Amino acid sequence: MNMPGRSLFPVLIYWITAAALTACNNGSEKPYANCITTREPVVPITITQGNMLNLYLDSLMVLGISTPIDYHEKEQVLYAFDSYNKRLLEYPLVFSGDTIRPRNIQPVHIKHKISYLKYISPDSLILYAYGGSKLFYYSISRGVADKEYTFMKNKTAGMNAAPPYANAAAPFLFIGRTITGFGFLLGEKEGENPAFRTICATIQLPSGNTSYRIPYPAVYREHNWGGSHLRTPYATYNEQTRRLLLSLPADHHIQLVDSNWQVRDVYAGSRQQICISSMGLSKSNEQVLDVDYALQYYTRTASYRNIIYDRYHDRYYRILELPPAKEKMANGKPAGKTASLIAFDKDLQYLGEGALPDGLALDHFFITAEGLYFLNVRNKDQNIAQYTQCKIAIPR
Repeated sequence: MNMPGRSLFPVLIYWITAAALTACNNGSEKPYANCITTREPVVPITITQGNMLNLYLDSLMVLGISTPIDYHEKEQVLYAFDSYNKRLLEYPLVFSGDTIRPRNIQPVHIKHKISYLKYISPDSLILYAYGGSKLFYYSISRGVADKEYTFMKNKTAGMNAAPPYANAAAPFLFIGRTITGFGFLLGEKEGENPAFRTICATIQLPSGNTSYRIPYPAVYREHNWGGSHLRTPYATYNEQTRRLLLSLPADHHIQLVDSNWQVRDVYAGSRQQICISSMGLSKSNEQVLDVDYALQYYTRTASYRNIIYDRYHDRYYRILELPPAKEKMANGKPAGKTASLIAFDKDLQYLGEGALPDGLALDHFFITAEGLYFLNVRNKDQNIAQYTQCKIAIPR
């Protein structure tokens, strides 16, 4: 008897097996490793920890990682904004070794939650609220916001322009009649146009018109970079050369942007033999949205952070983070990453690199002629905010 179904049986088994394998592999992909290819030797530099800077906090004040600060060299004053109680605190930075108390505290009458501060004069502040992407010019004497601008005013359909996520590591740039901020959108999306996912938003004064520029560099056009930590842009500006520098976590290069918005990639990576790995999931996999999974991915790969211009020494610093050593892994959960600082001269020529102290809030810092000051997150005294001074010695 002829049984045609019997001849189809192997084919049927093949398709069932293939479908099962496809289902098992659905949503995953082989991670891409962006590895350093240079064979230049590491030049060690010395980073020493100076005296701690202690600021007194009253019973209302909480000074944490996200507290807006602004340091003014001429007056040697650090301004801090109390986002919870709407106050501006003025700390005179007299490095006497004693705890510094605020010299002046001013109420600020604004309803929005402020995430960034720029002190202009005794009567003028610029304040930014990430919620709503609103920028305010505020008069202290009159207790009102004179002007209000929004960064998302002219965003068009199809654009994935990011609102500014401003802090010390990605400050606003006030250049002529423009204000530029840097930010990122959460998530990864299959099939998005890379040219429309921009990280710079600019307001033109006095019109308030906005424009959006600078997409992610080439390494981001493929692969899944986790949609959060490795999508965060860092920025600095050199007023003398009028050049903007952007540091993206997954790129060994930085982006050098001139006054005409022309972009040039410049190698500014470590000389250690490291790789930055993409996430082993497709962009459509829902696990990308899992906060714990995303944090574990970020912790277990190398990545870059801040790019800082030190105008006192006319050089640049870039921060590199590396995964913790295996012996520091507890119960399968990663510990914090270790940070090092890479130094470059004014022409972005490599000078060397060295380890930073542990326990620093890398997004919360200011720089003086004496060194870099990072907020110490290991401080347990609720009555003070403590800053760690990092002195950088470059070999000649």
